[in-house]
Amino acid sequence: MPTVVLAHCLDFVTWRNATRTLILHDVAAEEITWRIRDPADTATPVGLTPPLRVDAQARATFGVPRTLMRLVEDVMQTGAPDRLDLAYRLVLRQVRGTTPSHAEDADGTRARHLAQEACEQTRAFRAHVAASDTPADALRWDRPGGFVAQCNARFVTLQFSFHPWRMELQDNMMQWDGTSLHLGAPLQDADPASFPSPALPLVEGMDIDRITALPAVAETARSCLVCAMAHHATQTVFGEGEATAPLMFVGEQPGDQEDRIGRPFVGPAGQLFDRALQEAGIARDHVYVTNTVKHFKFFNRNGRRIHQKAGVEEIRACAPWLQAERRLIRPRLLVMLGATAASAILQRPVVIGRERSRPVTLDDGTCGLVTVHPSFLLRQPTEEARTREYQRFVEDLRLAGRLIAA
Repeated sequence: MPTVVLAHCLDFVTWRNATRTLILHDVAAEEITWRIRDPADTATPVGLTPPLRVDAQARATFGVPRTLMRLVEDVMQTGAPDRLDLAYRLVLRQVRGTTPSHAEDADGTRARHLAQEACEQTRAFRAHVAASDTPADALRWDRPGGFVAQCNARFVTLQFSFHPWRMELQDNMMQWDGTSLHLGAPLQDADPASFPSPALPLVEGMDIDRITALPAVAETARSCLVCAMAHHATQTVFGEGEATAPLMFVGEQPGDQEDRIGRPFVGPAGQLFDRALQEAGIARDHVYVTNTVKHFKFFNRNGRRIHQKAGVEEIRACAPWLQAERRLIRPRLLVMLGATAASAILQRPVVIGRERSRPVTLDDGTCGLVTVHPSFLLRQPTEEARTREYQRFVEDLRLAGRLIAA
């Protein structure tokens, strides 16, 4: 009879690998013994015994719908005593093509109930962490059942800005020492990458205003799926630059190349921006560059991704990220590149031609300056117009340099 030994209660990677092997050998759920290795037992190997060989081609073609694996991960972080068997049965029947009708689907109904329970427990746990005024080394979560606290260790780490923390659980302990996670009593090293994913997106329930480290904000933003743009773009493109920069530039949104590479202002407009910065005597390494929205909005035309202007909903969805960047960078001067950035920051309609090149005081007391977006220069119809507008843009950047030097 096959036995699968998991390194710890959340060893999803070992469970997944063993499940794939066993299903490819058509092993029934009732034939398998699942065990969690005792922390003091270092002699027992983790994994499937006896080992079973799997053809490389069969392993490569084995596939399970992502929606099912998401359900399985939610089930795995509950305290249900049969969660390992139930999760295996869900995958086995999918591969065999024997999933029963909805009315007769006892396993599916139970799994969905457990997944809902995991979501509710996750929401409660995150609210507890976000609202807690307990010192980071004295956190506590007393609710019984399940492993949602452990699955949300990354959430806690980001909420506390990567600083060390320690949390007592009802019958366990977890601790982040600033570089790695430890679980159990006594504490053992644990790899969060082996855990099931949390039942909710990482950003849900996060108190962004409480985060005091820019890298933690950036890491949280990478999981944001609040607006529709996030579901179509390749990745979140967060700001970059000096964390204490006196000069901050805010554009509209990432473009096609930024979306693919994951950095702001690296496409044609970004290259022109870099050239203008250099001509104005400003080192890009010494400024902070970001966008009002953090995902690329586009439509497809003949195989090309064409830029679409960000709408009010996208701007509103991304506002917490821009607010966090402004709060943590605390620039002396914020330059708004284009009407979208200016309208979002000034909270009113902006006509660039009327307001560019004139310093204004922003709501937080920071000095602001409105100018065109570099892409405006690329859209000029003639070489003469491009040259003229480029020089005006450089002059605005020189003005920015003088303002922070004053």
